[in-house]
Amino acid sequence: MNSWRPYPLLRLLFPFLAGIVTGATFGSACSQLLVVAVLATQVVAARIVMLTVSGYRYRWIAGLMVNGFCVLAGLEISYLHRSEHDPAHFSLHPDGIFIVTVGEPPALNRSPVKTMLDVRYRRQAGRWIRTCGRALGYLQPPAKGCLLQYGDYLLLRAGFTAITDNSNPHSFNYPAYLKNQGITHRVFAGVHGWRPVGITPAGFPARMAYQLRGRLLGLLRENRMQGREFAVAAALLLGYVDELDAGLRSDYSATGAMHILSVSGMHVGIIYLFLEFLLGFLKRSKPGRYLKTFILILFIWFYALLTGMSPAVLRSAAMLSLPILGRQMGRSPDMFNIVAASVILLLALDPLMVTDVGFQLSYLAVMGIVVLYKPIYDCYVTAAWLPGKLWSIVAVSLAAQLATMPITLFTFHQFPVYFMVTNIFVVPLSSLIIYFGIVVLAVGNIQFAGLFTAKALIFLVWLLNSSIHFIEELPGSVIRGIFISFPEMLLLYLIIITGFLFLTRRDMAWLWILLAASLLLGGSLAATKLDRLHSRRLLVFNIPRVALYEVCCQDRAVVFGDHLPGMSEWSQKICGGILNADFSAHGIRIHRDYWIDRAHRKEPDRKGFIPMAHMGRFIQAGNCRIAIVKKPPPKGFRCRMRVDYLIISGSPNLRLADVVRIFHPHVVVIDASNGGFRTAQWLREAALLRVSCHAVTINGAFEKDF
Repeated sequence: MNSWRPYPLLRLLFPFLAGIVTGATFGSACSQLLVVAVLATQVVAARIVMLTVSGYRYRWIAGLMVNGFCVLAGLEISYLHRSEHDPAHFSLHPDGIFIVTVGEPPALNRSPVKTMLDVRYRRQAGRWIRTCGRALGYLQPPAKGCLLQYGDYLLLRAGFTAITDNSNPHSFNYPAYLKNQGITHRVFAGVHGWRPVGITPAGFPARMAYQLRGRLLGLLRENRMQGREFAVAAALLLGYVDELDAGLRSDYSATGAMHILSVSGMHVGIIYLFLEFLLGFLKRSKPGRYLKTFILILFIWFYALLTGMSPAVLRSAAMLSLPILGRQMGRSPDMFNIVAASVILLLALDPLMVTDVGFQLSYLAVMGIVVLYKPIYDCYVTAAWLPGKLWSIVAVSLAAQLATMPITLFTFHQFPVYFMVTNIFVVPLSSLIIYFGIVVLAVGNIQFAGLFTAKALIFLVWLLNSSIHFIEELPGSVIRGIFISFPEMLLLYLIIITGFLFLTRRDMAWLWILLAASLLLGGSLAATKLDRLHSRRLLVFNIPRVALYEVCCQDRAVVFGDHLPGMSEWSQKICGGILNADFSAHGIRIHRDYWIDRAHRKEPDRKGFIPMAHMGRFIQAGNCRIAIVKKPPPKGFRCRMRVDYLIISGSPNLRLADVVRIFHPHVVVIDASNGGFRTAQWLREAALLRVSCHAVTINGAFEKDF
């Protein structure tokens, strides 16, 4: 018997997913006309085959046709969902007067107000022309304030600018994250650059849900919840994460409990159990069962809307709705088919969701629990209630962690060592917090009952935060600086899958594949380390208003900078994080600091450290010559000094032609300490002079091997 036969939707998922991923990766290179033509040909050919070819041995032809259709359908859906392919996209005419709508609840606790804008219309020749696309908006509020809400129409007079990749190596690539959401432009509007328009707001269901969320958040504040307790309770109950500070995020991430702060399957499941209990009386009659099914699905999706429609909560809502419908129809669908159906449904609505890390982690964790939980749980069988419950939590944690570990290492470069200890305490406690939170939101308007339950909720959230912080402070709580490539991540998944298949099926073929994958992974890691033995690099980082450079040789580095000790605490933390990420990624074990503008500067150790020489703002590392220019050259200066890289720093009032005539550089690098106006001016001069020029604030950090 074919082992795939009971899972028809799972079989259709793989080709559909292949088409979606291909479209998301190479979307701009795919011709829509070609995809549509091939898709139509596929449908006609499938019909001809079904009419002319019969017989069991030719069944593979129909299967091939169906799989091909799924691939092409995924490609077409992915192409149609990218609004930048639309000839009416606003990026073709980025300047002018526009009518936009607020596409998400704005972050009102900052100035200017940050939000997503859906561009609807553009003013052209006295007429309003339909346009489309999404942009990141920064709107300066008026002095009296203006409370923006989801769905509000705004009249915007401004120019949209493209968001370029200006990230640093091995740091979070925010422009790529926005592009995966269909956002490629941003706009800055002053007080007089925008105003509300008296048009009926768009998106009534979502607007109503976000208004309700605002009232519920106000109810928590009215019951004296504030600070970190309010931030965590709001994130746990309502998916509101704007008030989570960096310290909280770091603690939860380092202990492997970050999933607690995002509304996911556990939260939706608790809401479902609560509603199932309340609506239990409806199951006595057939009309009541239909009404109960309708109410359950309606409230589950309304809660998903209320909490921001994150990929994790969408997955949970879809996977819970399908069994509810199946139960009403007298069916008991298989879990693999439920997972596959929910993936197909969500990606058909939004194919770019496949690039979201939250979506990937959510489904990988579910698949890990579905496949690995029972084999792990069966390793220890007990009739005692408490050990059985604890072992159940451990088995779920192990299954989810195994399934998500490779992509977590690839994306976040760290591993929480005490994730099992964390989940033993966090999962029951967070469930208790959700139940108490529901009670607080239900009785919050009743003075004494609201205050009493709110105090209990505050204590539980404080206990949760304290437990997380205590675990994060334990020695070796997190292993940071783990950098693996995409092929190495795939090899890790192959090792986990083949190891599981060998242990469950006892087939030696899987063991040989496991050993081969392990050898390939070990060889790849060894090749990376060998490559570092010959590496010599120059790095100019992109940190706002900071000049920071790095020269590396093998496992050692010298860091150059201006006025770093006088920087703000925030800037120093940013610099330290970026430098540590680069050191970990390239195996830098020892580094020296060299402050260029300090009177008592610490000189790098020249003997046996890095073969380099430096004199003020002139550096030579091996055969590479670097000059850092912070002042215009004196008038009449005729000396010529050839360098490989010329770095302009500190916004000096100079003409690019003058310094190019003196230094004759291969590349001019404009660091992040320069102003935007001068950077744009030098880029225009470089284009006229035909000189290679790299502005780190626009093109990202400059990294070059020498």
